[in-house]
Amino acid sequence: MRSSLLTFTGVINLLLLAVDAAPTRQPRPISVPLKRGLSPSLTKRGAASHPLWNFAPLGYIIDVNVGTPSQTFTVLIDTGSADLWIPSSSCGIQNGCLGKTFDPSQSSTFKNTSEPFDIVYGSGSDNGTYVTDVVKIGDFAVNDQTLALVYNAGNTTKQARSTPYMDGILGMAWDTGVYGALHNYTYPPFIFNLYSTGQIPTLSFGLHLGGLYSQGYAGTVTFGGVDSSQYTGDLQYIPAQQENFHGTTSYVHWTVYVESLKLQNANTTYAFPGGPTLIALDSGSSFAYLPRSIVEDILHDIAGTDYQPITNSTYQVECALLNSTEVVEVTFPGADNSPPVILQAAVKDMIISETDGINNECLLGISAQDGNSLYIFGDAFLRSWYLNFDFTHKQVGLAQAVNRNDPQYTFNVNDLV
Repeated sequence: MRSSLLTFTGVINLLLLAVDAAPTRQPRPISVPLKRGLSPSLTKRGAASHPLWNFAPLGYIIDVNVGTPSQTFTVLIDTGSADLWIPSSSCGIQNGCLGKTFDPSQSSTFKNTSEPFDIVYGSGSDNGTYVTDVVKIGDFAVNDQTLALVYNAGNTTKQARSTPYMDGILGMAWDTGVYGALHNYTYPPFIFNLYSTGQIPTLSFGLHLGGLYSQGYAGTVTFGGVDSSQYTGDLQYIPAQQENFHGTTSYVHWTVYVESLKLQNANTTYAFPGGPTLIALDSGSSFAYLPRSIVEDILHDIAGTDYQPITNSTYQVECALLNSTEVVEVTFPGADNSPPVILQAAVKDMIISETDGINNECLLGISAQDGNSLYIFGDAFLRSWYLNFDFTHKQVGLAQAVNRNDPQYTFNVNDLV
C-alpha cells in the first residue's frame, strides 16, 4: 500500500518461535482464492491455491481465521506492508471499525504482548497492540502467530459500503518491514512461520490478481510456490532491491528496477529521468504512482484531450477507455547482464470506474507523483502479470498473466450503474 510504503520500516531478526499447528505432512505450496467486493472500505493505500476476492476496484482480499475457536476476518492482501492486523472488539464505529471485530475473551489461545502497534498511513493511522494467537488460512495454521489488534482504525472510510467488508490487512512484504521493528520488537510474519514449521517448501509466494471487473473469486495467492495455470510462458526473474530507508539499507518493500514504459500502438517510449528507477510492486495500492512527466505523456497518448485533472495528481478520463486495446510495455533490466524482461499491461485495466448509480465517471489508475518518494506499480499494472515473490533468493519472478490482453473482451459501461 502506497502510504505504508512511504511512512514506516524497521529491522527484524527472524525468530523461529511458531509451532506447526497442522498435522505432520510433506511441505507443499498452498494456493488460496482471492475475492473481490463491490466497493472499498479501507483507504490504504494464492502446489494447492487459495482464491482471492477482487475488491472492486481498490483491492484483493482473503479470509483469515484467528483464535480458538476461530473468528473469521476478510483482509487485504498487501505486498506493500509486513504486518497482519485485525480490529479489536473494543474498536467501535466511532473508532473507525465498521465490520467484524476480534473478541480476545472468546479465544482460549490469545496472549497480549503489550507491545504498541501504531502505523501511520497517508490517509490516517491504525493504533493498537501486538498479540499472539492461532492464525489459519485454508487448511494451514500457525500457533502463537504475532499480529496486531487495532483499537483505533483511522485508516477506514466513513461508511461500510463493501460486499464483503474488508476488516484488516495481511502484509506480505519483507520481515524487516514490520512496524514493531522500529521499537526493537521483531517477529516472523505468517509466511515465514509457514516455512520455518515445514508447512510450505519454499519461502516464497505467487500472486495472480484477476480482472478489474470480475465479481467474486478473482485470482490466487500461492504460499510456498507458484500456480503455473495462471500465467503464460516462463517466469523470468529479476533481483529485488534494497532501499536506503530511515538511514538503513535493507530489504523492506518489494522494489525492482524499471527501465522504461512504452505505449505499444503509438510506438512511444517513456523513459525515467536519470535511467532505471526503483519501483515498488504493491498489491495494496490500487493506483500506480509514477513521475508526472510520464503520466501526462501517457494521458495525452491514450486519451488525447478527453481528460481533466480532478486533483493535482489524479485524472478523469472517458469510460470508453474500458474497451481500449492499447497496452503499455514495461521493460525491467535483466539480472546479471541478461536480456531485459518485457511485460505488457493492458490500458483497460488501468481505468477505474467511479459510479453513484446515476453518473458514470472513470479515473486513470496512474497518479502523478512529484519529489523523491518511492514510485509504485499498484494493481493497475500488477493485474496484467503473474508474480513470484522469492524471499530466499531475493528476487521476483514475472510472467504475463492468463487472459489479460484478450481482444475478445469488451466492457459494457452500463454495467457500472
